[in-house]
Amino acid sequence: MAAPAPNSSTVSLERLPNELLQPIAEALVPQPPLTTRFALRPVGTWASQEAKDQRAAWHLAHRELLAFAQTSHCMLAVARPLLWRNILIDNERALVSLYLRMIKHPEVKPWIRHITCMANITGTKLIMGIHREWERQTGVRWQGQPGASPASIGLELLMIIMWHAPNLRDLLFAFPDHPLPNQELQDPTANDVLLPAFRATILSYMNSPEPVNHRQTFVARYFPFHQMRNLSSLRIYCHRDEQPSRDATFPQLLSHYTIACLPDLKNLRTLELCCSSASNLFYEDMTVPPLPQIQQLRLYGSRIHEPRLAALCLACTNLQDLLVHFEESTTDDDRDLLPEGKTLDVALIGLSDSLRSLELVALSEGHYLTRGRERPRKPENHRLKCIPHLTRLESLTLDYRGVFGTLGILEEDDGERLCQLLPPSLRDFTLVCEWGTAKDWKQSYLANLDMILHGVACLCATQSPKLSSISLAIHSWPAKSRFHRRFGREVEETRLRCLRAGITFRTFDLFPSYQDEDDVEPLDEGDFEDEDGGDILPVMGDGGFEEETELELEEEDEASEYYFSGDEEEDPEREARRPPTFAAFMQQLGEDHGHSFDELFYAYHEDRWDEYLF
Repeated sequence: MAAPAPNSSTVSLERLPNELLQPIAEALVPQPPLTTRFALRPVGTWASQEAKDQRAAWHLAHRELLAFAQTSHCMLAVARPLLWRNILIDNERALVSLYLRMIKHPEVKPWIRHITCMANITGTKLIMGIHREWERQTGVRWQGQPGASPASIGLELLMIIMWHAPNLRDLLFAFPDHPLPNQELQDPTANDVLLPAFRATILSYMNSPEPVNHRQTFVARYFPFHQMRNLSSLRIYCHRDEQPSRDATFPQLLSHYTIACLPDLKNLRTLELCCSSASNLFYEDMTVPPLPQIQQLRLYGSRIHEPRLAALCLACTNLQDLLVHFEESTTDDDRDLLPEGKTLDVALIGLSDSLRSLELVALSEGHYLTRGRERPRKPENHRLKCIPHLTRLESLTLDYRGVFGTLGILEEDDGERLCQLLPPSLRDFTLVCEWGTAKDWKQSYLANLDMILHGVACLCATQSPKLSSISLAIHSWPAKSRFHRRFGREVEETRLRCLRAGITFRTFDLFPSYQDEDDVEPLDEGDFEDEDGGDILPVMGDGGFEEETELELEEEDEASEYYFSGDEEEDPEREARRPPTFAAFMQQLGEDHGHSFDELFYAYHEDRWDEYLF
């Protein structure tokens, strides 16, 4: 019997030209891990992506690419360079194996583009593990360079790997906060802390009475970034080491060293630091030399203060992407440290010709320096007046203070004013609605959120800016509060209004804080109950939507009860600061307050005095 004729409609993947196989293989290349430890889920909540999670995702993608390469010799020829594009060093075996393979197979060196180091190369346990792994794979003990300490084996191997990768573009240091699974350590459940010798050296730098020359530190020996001509992206995550501290750690020292080296890194385009102060331990002056090469500056969970940030913005004259998530608040004393007296507002105006994306998220306690020491602090005092003048800005994420200034109770004209507070070039706008907490400011929060939704409706009707997406980062409790059905209806009405205007509208949880991650408090059973002792989780009906009762609908129609239901606890600290009389209130304001007598009279007797004595 003759064999069946081959099906002409079936084409083998191997018969495709390399021009088609190449993009297929590139789609399988694992993406480098993130600098930050948080990622936004599609449902609007934040997911914590620890090092072990990102490591598992990388290995899964790498196995799929390896399976593609093992299909045939043709696939191997296409995929082999891609197997070396993104390198992950997550334990002692990966570090030693990579070093030896680059020595034995020098042809792979130009293929390396990204290196992520998740192995704590300065940790006590890992250093011992590297010595054992070196002896296991080579059969001899590690010697190192003349005069090198045995403790520097990890630094030595990593330095040689980076030096022998001439096309290295992106370098990420992301030591894990917790032990990675399957590590070949004596006690895999214990954190690998910094070697005491390294910690003593770092503390000596931090406590030195005189500034230390960064070029004379041990970091400069192992990380000659200025000699890595093709390095365009440098990312550092400052991990928790002990109790849990991020200060006297090697990544923190490396971030200080990187800031000091920035003028010498002529080809560096992107700098990302997470949980770093972004300061310069080796130089006390606040001014920063010109850094025209920096185009992306992203500071996640940063303890930077505005003077240092203003100095960086003044130096990075071609900055296109700026992201800062503040973890500390600026104080009045920081005003004396401003570089040449220039605030962040002034520094951002200088970037109006280059800045394309801006994301500033400050703590609720306050940021964005006031313009002078005048009293009272006007509502405009904390607003970034530069925002409408950033003529090339396309993406903006900002907290309410940067948009509106010092917050009291928003009014309807504040929502309408939102159109004038944004630049005409803007396409994507995210407003971080964080003012107060669920226990202290429930009524004010819901009232202000109503005005924000009114502002979104105004943005839908305007022709400038012509937005493509609007996002609101809000507290999670309104969706579970007593008036969650009314809140849900208003959000849904806003979404539909945006949809008719061709705008994508979404809401998501407030940005997480690394301080909360470091100081995790146990949850009480009362955290899951409302004021009446009931469960705050909504009851779902058969159709997947919450069942509404006629009684609750009538209750929600009462606007006064929606905003001021009378269940808010008094603030004893606020009452203690309240002026006892209207005359005392006027005396604290001073003569040059800039407000009418009637306005202040009603503000005091309506218990809004703190809006003027902020």
